[in-house]
Amino acid sequence: RESTAAVLVDSSAMSGFKEHLQGVRADVARRRNERRGEPPLEFRLRPVPTARRLWANAMGGRLGIGSDGNRVALVTEPKTGLKLPGEYCVNGGKCAPLTGMGVRIKRIAGIGVKVYACGLYVNPASVRAAVGDRYVGESVKDVAKDQALFDAVNGDPAVEKTVRLVFARDIDSAKIRDALSERLRPALGDDSPSLGRFEAYFDGVTFEKGQSLTFTASGGKLITSFGSKEAGQIADGKLCTALFDAYLGKSPVVPSAKESLGEQLAGHVTG
Repeated sequence: RESTAAVLVDSSAMSGFKEHLQGVRADVARRRNERRGEPPLEFRLRPVPTARRLWANAMGGRLGIGSDGNRVALVTEPKTGLKLPGEYCVNGGKCAPLTGMGVRIKRIAGIGVKVYACGLYVNPASVRAAVGDRYVGESVKDVAKDQALFDAVNGDPAVEKTVRLVFARDIDSAKIRDALSERLRPALGDDSPSLGRFEAYFDGVTFEKGQSLTFTASGGKLITSFGSKEAGQIADGKLCTALFDAYLGKSPVVPSAKESLGEQLAGHVTG
């Protein structure tokens, strides 16, 4: 089944080399054709922007194709050195910029251990549509910390949201599953079929350093992807809200990502 989420190839170093190699091959072909007097080959295979995004999805997103069909820069999370796409596209068409970034740090025996880099993707225009003129003229600094803004983002199914995790170390997926389930269970209940399906995604999976885990809430559906492979979709608005509450709620697991998201969104809803 075709993936519905644009994601990066799991090994950033290898992916970067492959991307470079593809570019070199394209340049060689172009120069060879120019020497032969043949027209450049761009016209023959270069797809329209929507097709490019679909191709990026199929290739794991390393092509970095944005909403205008151009390449999207990768952004380095400074504390881990891991890379996140500057824009994330779903279903080959809906794209949102990287609007929040941080790192999950877990304290073990008093030592802070970096678990994963976290990227949050929300289209500011959709947030502005959700909140209207409620914050116009208010202080950006105050709005950026207003929990009501985050609740509006999380509570509106029309506001598409993506959180992308890129792991900074090898980790058993059961640990990620258990941590997320701990946040989901109070909202969904122990007998929730959606929770059971969600937990089953992680069976027998191990995340290696550089691999990604991505969640997108789109129209009341939660789309989960491991690396370049979509694990599945669950149509449950409560599941979407509960999962993103872990990142946008009052007690976020990555406070720095939420903080930077608030700063970005506040600048759009106050003007």
